[in-house]
Amino acid sequence: MADKRLSRYVLTDELYGLLKQKILSHDISAGNKINIDQLARDLGVSNIPIREALFRLASEGFVKVVPFKGMYVAEMNMTDIDEIFEIRYALEELSVRKAAPHIPQARLEQILQELDTDEQILEASHEANVISRMNHDLHGTILAYAGNENLKQMVTALIERVHRYLNLVHYKIDISAEIEEHRKIVSALLERDTEKAVEASRIHLQQAYQRLRGNYK
Repeated sequence: MADKRLSRYVLTDELYGLLKQKILSHDISAGNKINIDQLARDLGVSNIPIREALFRLASEGFVKVVPFKGMYVAEMNMTDIDEIFEIRYALEELSVRKAAPHIPQARLEQILQELDTDEQILEASHEANVISRMNHDLHGTILAYAGNENLKQMVTALIERVHRYLNLVHYKIDISAEIEEHRKIVSALLERDTEKAVEASRIHLQQAYQRLRGNYK
């Protein structure tokens, strides 16, 4: 019995990752009703692990559960963008404050070097890859050293929801500005100036919000 439970959990994790990627890449479009029976047939699995994966995605804001009607891919609109960033402002300030004293200097210097590399190869690189790597390097590092797993999960889900919008507009944003804003955050963290890092992070999020809104209109 334990082995069966374990295999189901592993399958649910795999389906969760697969379905999330389909939503992020818009293989399953926003607002579409999710046909669980069809997914089960296409993937060769039962409905149960698919439902479990979808409920997990619903908890992260990627899927909407409508009682007596079914499950739908979450809509995308300006209000959603506004709400995502409103929450990010608060949670990422908390993340920076908690992480700032603990991030090793060597790791911060490594991020700066990677930002320099990103800037050099920007024209030859796919923009989506650059931004994903940048967010993983900086935001991922801050969350890793914040010491709060629930905080990490919530902020990561919000960042992934932002990437869903960026995928839709094909990452048509000013990446050079993103790099410079990231650099200012890292520099403040290297100075061990938490307030300066918080302010740099706040400005970065405000600018990222405006860039996304401007491209999504």
